[in-house]
Amino acid sequence: MIPGTRVVILSITSAILLAVSVLAADKAFQPGRATDYAHQVSEQVIVGAKSFDTEELTAQAFGKRADLLKYGIVPVLIVIENQRDKSLDLQDLKVSLVATDGRHVDSMDPEDLQYTGGKKHHPNVSPLPRLPLPKKGNPFASPEVTDRIFSAKMLPPKDSANGFFFFEARPEPGDKLYVSGIKDARSGEEILYFEFPLDGKGQ
Repeated sequence: MIPGTRVVILSITSAILLAVSVLAADKAFQPGRATDYAHQVSEQVIVGAKSFDTEELTAQAFGKRADLLKYGIVPVLIVIENQRDKSLDLQDLKVSLVATDGRHVDSMDPEDLQYTGGKKHHPNVSPLPRLPLPKKGNPFASPEVTDRIFSAKMLPPKDSANGFFFFEARPEPGDKLYVSGIKDARSGEEILYFEFPLDGKGQ
């Protein structure tokens, strides 16, 4: 065997195994279309959302290690479809959970996932101690979580984007999702805000 060949073979094998594992993870969870969830349509833009508020749902999306609900964090999947002929600017996108009596909580900064508690709390949740999770083996820093965070800043015509927003909240019946900050990329004009119940069929 030529010196170094074994190292190359092992490296190639490792790369193949990593690629297979990534493909398996992607295959395990694939978001649907916006209309597959509770949704709203406005000015040829569709926003759909689903609250992953059970252990079974979070395991499907992030694996069993990332028990977000245990730390009082509820992930909400957002799917945005741009059916317009112009691009959308999502840089100022803002997402909030709104209770039936008007209480609301904004989505967390993704960097705050390294903590057990954040700066904002749903009104019916007692504040949690802001203690850092272990740096090594932190499940919230795993690719299964970080790769699924909503990160799109621009959305081309006839295209879609999806990802999760995270809330320090306890889900309640009748919770609504409030989405604002979607703009026409060329004019800067904001699209009408979206507000719809997470347990609804959409409109």
